Amino acid sequence: MSCPEFIARSMALRTAAHLAHLSSESYAQHVALGDFYSALIDLVDQYAEVYMGTAGRIKSFPPATPPAGNLISHLTAYLDTVAAEQAEDGENRALGNILDEIQALTAQTVYKLQFLK
Repeated sequence: MSCPEFIARSMALRTAAHLAHLSSESYAQHVALGDFYSALIDLVDQYAEVYMGTAGRIKSFPPATPPAGNLISHLTAYLDTVAAEQAEDGENRALGNILDEIQALTAQTVYKLQFLK
């Protein structure tokens, strides 16, 4: 997957998490989603800037629609997306470190949504 596509998908998931945060009826889920979308935006921004610092400027991004439906399923699928991006950027340790943080944040959020009510 291209870096611009990864960034667009990440931003779409962030929007879905923010909308779920606003409509959550569970305080624990409300907080977990708030932590996720707040941290993800900074990490994705950092990833994009490091990428552009090493590979050149990104001139355009593909359109991405926030996923609808079960957010836990989308977060779990996003873990696969992050792993694919890690495989692609494996030689750049700076990018890999940021992707590790995104992976940890996402897995932690899945845990909180599944087990903290």
